[in-house]
Amino acid sequence: MANKIKPGHILPFLLICLLTSCSSAKLGPPKENPAAQSVQLDAEWWNQRHETIKSRLKSNPELILVGNSIFHTLEKEDRKEVWAKYLDRYRTVDMGISGDRTENVIWRIENGTLEGINPKVAVVLIGTNNTDGNHYLNISTPEELADGIYKICSLLNQKLPNTEILLMGILPYGYKPNYRDNINKATNKLISSFPKKNSKIHYVDISSEYVDGNGKVNKELMPDYLHPNAEGHLLMFKALDTDIQKLMK
Repeated sequence: MANKIKPGHILPFLLICLLTSCSSAKLGPPKENPAAQSVQLDAEWWNQRHETIKSRLKSNPELILVGNSIFHTLEKEDRKEVWAKYLDRYRTVDMGISGDRTENVIWRIENGTLEGINPKVAVVLIGTNNTDGNHYLNISTPEELADGIYKICSLLNQKLPNTEILLMGILPYGYKPNYRDNINKATNKLISSFPKKNSKIHYVDISSEYVDGNGKVNKELMPDYLHPNAEGHLLMFKALDTDIQKLMK
């Protein structure tokens, strides 16, 4: 026959269970945010690109572009007009690497991409690959992604204390409403408050430049509904020009 708990022992028994439960909860390790970790990609092309970026630091840049393929594609042959009109005037170094998530940018910052330079402005655009469930197993929540982006800004601030950070909102994605774009928009709401925490961070969202009258991503500017084409990049730096000029001063 099963042992019965006597009425007078019920309260102490429940108290022991509660204390045991609380103790177990405290013993568990805190959950790490994947988007705020430091991760090197195990790909030869990626590491070669990282070394190429480091080699460009000798130019003593005034402007650096920190991000993923949206900046990496500025090096396509048809983007020369963007450089001629907006980027060459500042001795710009493009630090974009295709496919990068926040954790990859964190690794690169911690491993040489900011050494020996003192740029006036760093433009940061990162995050859309953290919400891409088509190519990555791990999809960040808005809170995780915002923390990862803030860590990037904090590292920039630590290593480049004189540099103003122009943080861009994540650009719109997709030809119709979708989960990925919803996370990106929610993340933008969170990161828009970063200037209140750090006066070196200046937030700008140019998403509206890429949306048509029906509220959908303009295919004429983003043919794959993600990456700006040459015209889209010209529009980007035209929209950023006033902010960059102001921060340069």
